Amino acid sequence: MKSSYHRDSYHWLGRRTSKANDELKYWRNLWRKARCIAIDLPDKKWCDYWHTHFDWDSRGKRSRFEHRKHIRPLMFAFARARSELASQSTPYQVFVCIYPSDPGSDALYVHTPNPQTEFPAKFEECQFTDVCPPLLMGLVDIERCKVGVSKFQGGTYYTVMPR
Repeated sequence: MKSSYHRDSYHWLGRRTSKANDELKYWRNLWRKARCIAIDLPDKKWCDYWHTHFDWDSRGKRSRFEHRKHIRPLMFAFARARSELASQSTPYQVFVCIYPSDPGSDALYVHTPNPQTEFPAKFEECQFTDVCPPLLMGLVDIERCKVGVSKFQGGTYYTVMPR
């Protein structure tokens, strides 16, 4: 006879613990990605808007709090990429795009001179501001970075780049 609290039941204590562990594993892996990001510019030779996303599942759509939790490792990776690329002789641009309405599109970008696209990238559509948008408040150091506000397909997105 099978117990009503079998292994696949949501009410089984192990299952609830497993869901909590899955959440912890998700965040541990996301922060590991941010800590261990490697651009390896000498191996690539050039980057044509190379980028990586930190919220593939768009978990940030759940709430503003969730979105801000995903921006933290993204900004940490931005700082790591900047420090890694600082020793490179190749000119580069590193920036972050953050989409308030589509967190799955938030990404860290690296761009270098290449045969396919223009370098440096021009951010003509960005209106750079000295005031940090509410979504990025406390996550972006406005003294070290500049934030651009742009419109795209009826929505707004932010571009964060070094000063």
